Amino acid sequence: MRLPFTQMRRYRERARDSQNSQLLNVGEREKDDLDSGAAEPQAPLPSPNLKIKRVDHFWSTWSKGWKYRNTGSGVVAEAVRPVGNGTDNDPWQNFCFVVVRKLPDPRTADKPGGAGDITFQIVVKSPYLLKACKDVVGTVPGISWTAEPLELDPHLLLAFFPQFEQYEKALRSKGRTPEEEHVLATLTVLMDYLRKDYRSTLAKIASLKASGEITFDLLYAILVPRTILVTECPVTGEPRALQLLSASKYETSLCSLYVLLCESVDSTEEGAYPGRSESAANPSSNLNANTRTQRGSARDRLAALRAQAASPGIIAGHGADVIAGDRPFGRVQSKIVLGAFKGTEKINTLEAYPIEYHANPEAMKSLLLERGRKWASFKGIHHVHYEGTAAFAISVNGRKKIIKYNVNSRIMVDRGNFIRLNPNYELPVLSTTNNQNVVTGGMPPSSNQNATDNVPTLDVGSKRKAPADEVSLTEEELILASPIVYGFSLSDKIWLEFNVENIKPIVWNEEAFQGLVLAADRKNLLRSLVDAHNADLGFDDFVQGKGQGLIINLFGPPGVGKTLSAEATSEHVHRPLYVVGGGDLGTKASELDLALERVFDIATSWKAIVLIDEADVFLERRSLHDLERNAMVAVFLRHIEYYRGILFLTTNRITAFDEAFLSRIHVALHFGELTTSAKAQVWRAFLRKAGVSDSDVGEDQVQELAKREINGRQIKNACRTAKSLAYSRGEPLGVVHLAETLDAMEEFTAEFAALDRK
Repeated sequence: MRLPFTQMRRYRERARDSQNSQLLNVGEREKDDLDSGAAEPQAPLPSPNLKIKRVDHFWSTWSKGWKYRNTGSGVVAEAVRPVGNGTDNDPWQNFCFVVVRKLPDPRTADKPGGAGDITFQIVVKSPYLLKACKDVVGTVPGISWTAEPLELDPHLLLAFFPQFEQYEKALRSKGRTPEEEHVLATLTVLMDYLRKDYRSTLAKIASLKASGEITFDLLYAILVPRTILVTECPVTGEPRALQLLSASKYETSLCSLYVLLCESVDSTEEGAYPGRSESAANPSSNLNANTRTQRGSARDRLAALRAQAASPGIIAGHGADVIAGDRPFGRVQSKIVLGAFKGTEKINTLEAYPIEYHANPEAMKSLLLERGRKWASFKGIHHVHYEGTAAFAISVNGRKKIIKYNVNSRIMVDRGNFIRLNPNYELPVLSTTNNQNVVTGGMPPSSNQNATDNVPTLDVGSKRKAPADEVSLTEEELILASPIVYGFSLSDKIWLEFNVENIKPIVWNEEAFQGLVLAADRKNLLRSLVDAHNADLGFDDFVQGKGQGLIINLFGPPGVGKTLSAEATSEHVHRPLYVVGGGDLGTKASELDLALERVFDIATSWKAIVLIDEADVFLERRSLHDLERNAMVAVFLRHIEYYRGILFLTTNRITAFDEAFLSRIHVALHFGELTTSAKAQVWRAFLRKAGVSDSDVGEDQVQELAKREINGRQIKNACRTAKSLAYSRGEPLGVVHLAETLDAMEEFTAEFAALDRK
C-alpha cells in the first residue's frame, strides 16, 4: 500500500520519536543500544515510489492558461512550474519524481527576447530521493529543501553527478538500514534517468573536463556550488580564491552570461576604536583637505564621542588585537560575470575557474594558505613597512574606479579607523547565507558544507585548525582569505588598500638617537622624558585626563636637526611617527579644531608620536585685533592640554610664542647653527649611508666639507645628489662629485639671496 505524503511524514515523526528509533542521517549514523524489551514496536517505513512521470507544461490556447498533459515516454530530455501540493489529493504523490517539460509560450516565442527554448524541471516527490539530493547538493541559494513541491534544475543534478555517483557507491558498499535501502532505490531511479536521458551530455562533459576545456553551454558542469574558484584580485592583480555559492545564467537577445555569487573570508572589524576621544565618522577621506564639513558643534561632538569611547567591549592599542565587538572575521559576498564565448575554451583561461584546473593546484593552494596566515596575523592595528602598489577606489559616474599609488613607506594597518574615516567607502558585503557568519574568535563553519561530508563511509575527517594566532581559521578559510588589508600610509598621508604580500616588518634604526647632533645632557634629558612617558608612570592632573601628554618644543633655524630629533625618538621607542604640516590643519579655527581632534584621536589609538612641523603659525602670540588668530591659538591650547601622547612642535620663531604655551610645554630644546665639528659629524653619517668608506673620503676632506656654509638638510641633499651624479657617470662617489654638487648649491643660494635683496 502506498501512503499519501502527509501520512508518510507522520510515520516518520513517530519513528523518530520512538525510544528505539535509529538515527537516519546517511553521512554519520549509529544505532542506539536501548533496551528493546521496554520499547514500543517500530512503525514500518512506507515503501518507496520508484516510478517516473513525464508531463508537458504548455499554454492552452483554448483555456488561455498553462496546463499539464502526459509526455510520451520516448521524449528525451536533451532535445516548469510547481506541481502538487503535498496533500492527500496530490495527483503525483505515487511517483518518485516528475519530469516537467515546459514548452515555449506561443504568445512570446517569436518576439525579441521571448522564451523560445524547451526547458526541463524535475519535481521531487519521494521523501527518500529528497534526502539523497539534500545530502549531496547541500545548501544552495535559491533551493529550499522544505518547499513542497521541490523543483530541481537538471543542470544542477548534472553538475553534481560525480558527487551523486560517490554517494551511490558509498551506499552500496556498506550495510544499510531500511531507510537507506529506500534512499538507494530512489537514487538509482534518478541516476538511471540521468544516464539515459543525458547520455551524450554526460559523455561530452567528461571528455571536455578530461582535456581541461569547456563550452559556454556546458559551463554549469564546472560551476558546482561550494567549489573553490581562482580569479584575479582587481586591486592587487594577484590570484585569490573564492568559494562559489551559486551560478545563474542570463540570456537575452543581445548576450548570454553567467553571474557567479561567491564568498570569501574578510575582516569584519568596524570603525569603533576609542582613541583620545572617539571621533565621529568624517566624510573626508583625505587628511590634507583644507575644508571639511561636520554637523554639530565641537562641544556636542566631543561629549558624544567621549560617551562612545567609554562603551564596553572595545579594545584599542598599537600592535594589539583590536576587535570591534570581538568579531574579527566573517564571510563576505562578491559577484563575478562570465561572458559568453564561442567554441571551447581552456578552463584555466576563464576569469574565474575551479582551482583543480590550475596548472599547479597544490602550489596555488600552498601560496594562498601562506598568504592567508599572513593576512590573519594583521587583525587589529599594526605598524609595518610597505613597498609596492596600493589602491583607493572611487566612484566615477556610478562606476567603481581603482586609483593605484606606488608606496614605499611605513604604514598603519587599521581597518577600524579606515572605515570610521571613510564611511562611504565601498567594502565587501557581509554574507547573509548564514546567521552566524560573524562569530567570536574566528569563523563559523560555512552554511554550505561540502556535500561529501554526508557521503557514507567517506573519511572526510575534521578540518585542521590553524594555530591560535590565526584566530582558529581552518585551512580552507585561510585559502579564502582576502589579499588586502586597509590602512594609512604615514608618508603619503592617505588611506589605502594594501597588498598583504608587500608588507614587511620594520627594521628600526637603533643608532638614530645616538647620532643626534645635540649636547649630551640635552640628549639624555630628551631620552629620559620619552622613556618615562612610554613607561606610563601614572602621574595625572587634578582634573582627570588633563596634562597627561609630553609636549616638546624644538626651536631653531632650518636644517639643524629638529625634525630628525622627532624621527630618532620614534625609532628609539619603536613607535609610529605621525608628521603633520601646517597645510594639514587648515587656516581657520573651525578647521583646526576638526583636524586636531582627528589627528590626536588617531595618534592615540596608534600610540604614535605626533610631529607638528613649522607650528609657528598656530602658536603665535594673540593680539586684540586678530580674532581668528586668537581663536586658533585657543583651539590649539585646548587640544594639546588634553592630548595624552608625545607631541613634538618645531618652530623657527620662539619669540613669537603666546605666553600661555610656555606652561604647557614640558621641555624646549634650542638648536643653534651647526658648528664645524657638528657639520663634520653630519657629513660622516651621511657619507656612510651613501656607501663611502673613510679611505675614499679622508678626515681632512671631511673637515674641508664641514667649512661650507650649509645646514644638515643641505648636507643630506648634497650626498644624495652627488651619489646620483657619480652613478650616471659610472664612477664611485668621491670628493669631486661632492664639490661639484656643493658649488651648484652655493651658486643657487647666492642668486636667491641677491633676488631677495632687490
